[in-house]
Amino acid sequence: MSGLFANLRQEATLLVKREIELARVEAGQKVGQITRGGVALVVGGAVLFVGILFLMLAATYGLEKVVVPWMAALIVGGAVLLVGVIMLLKGVSNMRNLNLKPERTMETLKGDAGLVRSRAS
Repeated sequence: MSGLFANLRQEATLLVKREIELARVEAGQKVGQITRGGVALVVGGAVLFVGILFLMLAATYGLEKVVVPWMAALIVGGAVLLVGVIMLLKGVSNMRNLNLKPERTMETLKGDAGLVRSRAS
């Protein structure tokens, strides 16, 4: 009987070690996803910002042919502001929808807990 409990203890220890390793790997994957997404957002945002500056300048110069210069700048600035707000809201929504829970680890832990309970009974 004591050999059975010793074996159960060894198996439970091994199981916990494997679960910890699975959690570590899964967490690393999630961190990698967040890092890649964050880098892409920063680089894309910087390039987009420079491009928008030039487009705003060109649009303002073009509108100055039709309306007074201050109104041209106001129209262009308002349009760009609206687009920027929409893009920021979309980015926030995408970040909120990230599932950062270690799903596989949680599932296997539930299954392992049931297995340990059934063997201990």
